[in-house]
Amino acid sequence: MATIGLRDIYFFPILTDTEEETTYDTGIRIGKAMQANVQPSFNSAELRAEDGVAATADARGVTTVTVQTDDLSKKSQSVMFGKKINSDGVLVDSEDDRPPYGALAFRSEKANGAYRYVVLYKGKFTLPESNYETKQETPAFQTPTTTGRFIRRESDRLYGNDADDDDSEIDKSIFDNWFDTPYEETPEA
Repeated sequence: MATIGLRDIYFFPILTDTEEETTYDTGIRIGKAMQANVQPSFNSAELRAEDGVAATADARGVTTVTVQTDDLSKKSQSVMFGKKINSDGVLVDSEDDRPPYGALAFRSEKANGAYRYVVLYKGKFTLPESNYETKQETPAFQTPTTTGRFIRRESDRLYGNDADDDDSEIDKSIFDNWFDTPYEETPEA
């Protein structure tokens, strides 16, 4: 079913990502959601033999994610872009900033009123462009758009998950904590 809305965009910095496990820090709501564009990429190759294509191979590339919010607080920028807030409370832009890898989670309302929940497990965002414009007769809002590049996790080679809360095969309790920590499959007993 088609989606008609977007809400609750959260970023969870990765603490560790090893072959054994991936752990995340507490998430932060990065702003009021306006737009999220997720673009996976795939690369293909062809083996040519006997005057034709004998075989093809595909590999998944980087997933590009573009997020637009109403604003990015200094706390959000500190967490997402590895920036420091100095002792005066000012957000500092430094050559030493190191954006962390992290998970991105959000939900999108469907046309029937249910929600599609999405999580991407490992990506890093770049600083948004800053636009400023003088006031006109009709005000024009300037909002931040940031772009991230998402890859698979080391621990399980997963890129992400999505789930619809109106899917009768899904236990509804998984949606209760979607924005507390990135969704992980419930271990079998």
